[in-house]
Amino acid sequence: MQLHEISAENFRAKEAVRLKLGSRLTLLIGENGTGKTTVLDAIAIALSVVFKYLPDRKNIKGISFREGDILKKNGQELPYAFIKAICTNNGPKWDLMRKRDSNQSTEEQVPREREGFRGLQQYIEEKIVEPWNKTEDFDLPIIAYYGVNRALISVPKRRSNFGKNYSRFAALADSLNAISRFRSALIWMYHKEDEERRKQKEERNFDAKLPELEAIHQCIYKLLPGTNNFRTAINPLRYLIEYGSQDLKIDQFSDGYKIMLGLAIDLSTRMAAANPHMDNPLETEGIVLIDEIDLHLHPTWQQRVISDLLRTFPNTQFVLTSHSPILVEGVNNLLKRHAIAHLLPTSSPKSLDAEVKNLYPLDPKDAKVYDMTRDPPENLLDPDEGLTGDTLIDSFNELSSIFEQMCDFEDEMSTSLSLKEGEV
Repeated sequence: MQLHEISAENFRAKEAVRLKLGSRLTLLIGENGTGKTTVLDAIAIALSVVFKYLPDRKNIKGISFREGDILKKNGQELPYAFIKAICTNNGPKWDLMRKRDSNQSTEEQVPREREGFRGLQQYIEEKIVEPWNKTEDFDLPIIAYYGVNRALISVPKRRSNFGKNYSRFAALADSLNAISRFRSALIWMYHKEDEERRKQKEERNFDAKLPELEAIHQCIYKLLPGTNNFRTAINPLRYLIEYGSQDLKIDQFSDGYKIMLGLAIDLSTRMAAANPHMDNPLETEGIVLIDEIDLHLHPTWQQRVISDLLRTFPNTQFVLTSHSPILVEGVNNLLKRHAIAHLLPTSSPKSLDAEVKNLYPLDPKDAKVYDMTRDPPENLLDPDEGLTGDTLIDSFNELSSIFEQMCDFEDEMSTSLSLKEGEV
């Protein structure tokens, strides 16, 4: 399941916005207040409808319209807010609406042509519900939203009240709650490690591994370079990971590391819990929203974070926001890596750094990069070059412009002073 397009009317501060999404990556950039998070919230509200038609849905909650979501003009709410989603590959399209009130005058102004949920319901029944009821194999997609408060990891301090029974659909619990604490993921991993220890004892083989737990560990090590040997310890309960030459508790890491560690644990755990039958659960299809992907990351990490995510989760559609021009240049690197991919077999091993070779080759047809400061938002990918070209200059070169202006002023004044001194 992939989203092809999202549109919204009279939602928050946006009178109208319509975006086609990349099958692998959509990056929204722009200043504060340009609507980046608004678009993520619109997608999350639309995807929440999916949960209504899943088995075991009583424990799975999405998000919905809230007070204040309808755009105001001259202090008065407009008649309605409207969101529409369209999937790819002949998938469903659906819409949802919040009306200002139930008055007749409001009813006369709301859209009459509606998609409703019927197509989405039929799609979910065919792909998920019927195979589930018939105990047939099926893959459960993961939908997740990570907001700007995701650095606040809630680490369990004791094992009391640790639940043990998990359904596959529980992997979607709170997945669209942008304020993630990752507690459930850590509890799930604790039980899986206990299960792995029992497996090793039964098989008398200390090298025996649970595939889903191994996938989570590999995810952590890929997204957090320099880490190894993630594990739980008891008496007292703590979660440890090797970094360099020492063991650290996960809450001892810097905010940048905690953000990526929390995301890696939560997303990989959801995938493993949803699809334990897969050889590599990280290949689960998914739609993942991340607000301010560059949050607390050093510029060198910003350059590679998208590459790491795309490579680690090869079937996930990411919709990301950022303020960072460094991140956009990082996307340019991935696009260029795709452009030179056909040359690599004939290249000398020393002609490119290993860092370049390890970049994810992002096909331009799978990506969108929108400048949200434009109205309507402008896709910055040049269709001919397949890169984010000179359209970035206006948005991100203000500091350079100011610096160059001062340099020009300095040169002008120095020249003027030299001429005056020459006259003397």
